[in-house]
Amino acid sequence: MTGIRHSDYTHQLTDGWLEESQESRVTRIQDFLNLAKEYDHIVVKDAFDNGHVVVAVEEGIPARTRGLFLLDLEQKLKKSIDIGLTLWLEPIGDKSKLRQLRGVEVKN
Repeated sequence: MTGIRHSDYTHQLTDGWLEESQESRVTRIQDFLNLAKEYDHIVVKDAFDNGHVVVAVEEGIPARTRGLFLLDLEQKLKKSIDIGLTLWLEPIGDKSKLRQLRGVEVKN
């Protein structure tokens, strides 16, 4: 039995993506998100040469729907912008007031 190679399930980025500037990529993705009301609370933080797109969510998305919501968004970005994109959610700090009072620090 042979193992699955990374290239077997990961789409390659197009030359168009690689030729664009980082600023242009961010703008293009943000413009796409701004067209749909369902994504008006998503902000593009970065769009790297390797296809990783980092976004931040300005409003909370319930945990039970967040995963599917982000997977759906990633698929739409792949279809509309570039097949090789991978969506990443910006990490957020610990918001627990109790842990902050105790002096417990969670590092990202």
